[in-house]
Amino acid sequence: MRSREGIQRIRELINLRLFYSKSFMMHVLTWGTFLISLFSLLAIVYYYGYPQTPETLKTVNIIIRASIWFYILKYLIRIFYDFNPIQFIRDNRMDTLVFAFMLFQEIFSFFFSSHPLNGFLRHIINISIGDLSVLVVQLYFFIIVGIELGKAGVKISKWKISPARLLALSFMGLIGFGTVMLMLPEMTTHGISFIDSLFTSTTAVCVTGLTTVDTALAFTHKGHWIIMILIQLGGINILAFAAFFAIFYRDSSSIKYQSLIKDLLDTDEMSKSRSILRSIIVFSFVIELIGTILVYLSWGPHAEFRPGENRLFYSMFHSISAFNNAGLSLYTNNLFDNGIRLSWGLQIVIASLVFLGGIGFPVLQDFWNLRKKTLNPFRFHKHLQISSRIAIRVSVFLILGGALAFFLLYPVYPDDVSTGGRVVQSLFHSVIARTAGFNSVDMGKFSEPLIFVFTFLMLIGASPGSTGGGIKTTTLAVILKSTLTATRGKKHINFMRHTLKPTLVQRAISVAVLYFGWMLIGVICLSIAEPQIPVMHLVFEEVSALSTVGLSVGITSSLGVFAKSILVISMFVGRIGTLTIIVALIRKTTSVQYTYSHANILIG
Repeated sequence: MRSREGIQRIRELINLRLFYSKSFMMHVLTWGTFLISLFSLLAIVYYYGYPQTPETLKTVNIIIRASIWFYILKYLIRIFYDFNPIQFIRDNRMDTLVFAFMLFQEIFSFFFSSHPLNGFLRHIINISIGDLSVLVVQLYFFIIVGIELGKAGVKISKWKISPARLLALSFMGLIGFGTVMLMLPEMTTHGISFIDSLFTSTTAVCVTGLTTVDTALAFTHKGHWIIMILIQLGGINILAFAAFFAIFYRDSSSIKYQSLIKDLLDTDEMSKSRSILRSIIVFSFVIELIGTILVYLSWGPHAEFRPGENRLFYSMFHSISAFNNAGLSLYTNNLFDNGIRLSWGLQIVIASLVFLGGIGFPVLQDFWNLRKKTLNPFRFHKHLQISSRIAIRVSVFLILGGALAFFLLYPVYPDDVSTGGRVVQSLFHSVIARTAGFNSVDMGKFSEPLIFVFTFLMLIGASPGSTGGGIKTTTLAVILKSTLTATRGKKHINFMRHTLKPTLVQRAISVAVLYFGWMLIGVICLSIAEPQIPVMHLVFEEVSALSTVGLSVGITSSLGVFAKSILVISMFVGRIGTLTIIVALIRKTTSVQYTYSHANILIG
């Protein structure tokens, strides 16, 4: 008993001694973290972006290993300065986990020449890393960056930035980072212009799929990795990643921070924001993993893979691109490549991934919650949220209608495409037309009626809370229902035994009006920039960009700098959302309680 009291007394004396230096030490560690992270990030960028010599490889390895030891030392100092080390470990679970991994890596590297994970990851990533275990160290570094992002995310609530502006700034920053990375010498085969790099970065981050250069041939394997990472971060939203890491910290439970996450995720209840956030991350990676396996098994016997890139990487790239509705492919002719255009199983898998990514995370969460209930298989839809039911019904109707139109209106079919193949192609392109830019036929041979049908499908787009664009399926349903109600002279808008709020109808109309307004501006600007191109083709291109679909009739690469810039802006606006852009630009006004006298205006 006396020994325990003595230890406690010694601990109190140590805490008193440390108290006066704790603030200074934490300040030093904060700035040290910033500088070390900056140098390490620059070293990694230089490592992958420029040709290396044995000397530069050694220098990069020293910098990264020094950063790892800094983080190990930082963690130990933080424990030493904390008055309750056990509680500190509990409150910083991610830091503790990464600390354990880093310490294990360094100890193992000290006693053995290489790390057991090194060869495995080298095979998976397929990037030469020399004799040192640089890759594993870099993996740890990026985990650390994620943790620091999470800590920064906790502090976001203290900034006087609206969620709409924060969302726009995050995408702008990610696009800028991608643009710089894709211009590095090791990322391209023969160099790339700034506008093409910006266009490719934007189309990846905004998960669109329009391209001005051949993605398969213009970029190296490293460049393909950058594009895939941009697709992943842009599809889920980089703020979601930051918030996901932030939920491991006690500060993230504050009401203000919970409110910020609620606004970013567009949920109605603050209590659900954390669970929805977890679901988004889990759904994304689980579905992409399953998709990678299915795509891997679906490549036909004639599929060819680029030298230096294996079948697994192709499968992973196309799975991520499909689920995030990006539509980017590692084949020059997309899925119309001779080796895979008749791989019907592959098209079914890709279409399924696109559908799951475009139906929206709230709908996926709704279906996942059904596992807790005992359901009648013919009446399970009664347990879904009304928004989920609307999204599913409208999506199925558009898919079937679009497939029928494609089956009847596509003018030219090769002789080797059977009737069953035509049905698969019809369903495939009907799903793709609303959200992603894959194609397994020659888009340049589309008839004018089919271009019009696809333009309409792209305009509607995906469902809310998804990786797709457009005015959204629920917006279409609300506008059509309100129009039908008005023509019948009814006062209330009823939907599936629910009455819609007037504010909901106003929001739907605002989204549609702003979308059409921006589309009109974009088409006019494109017509001025490219007067020699038929207007219908420009409309198709603009709607494809604004709805972040990525389908093209083959004119994107021939556009000038001004036209490409217009499409870049349209892709950005379409990914953020026209209404969100307006909210971000306009200063928020305080609501007032008074009203003016009513006015009667003639309509129609």
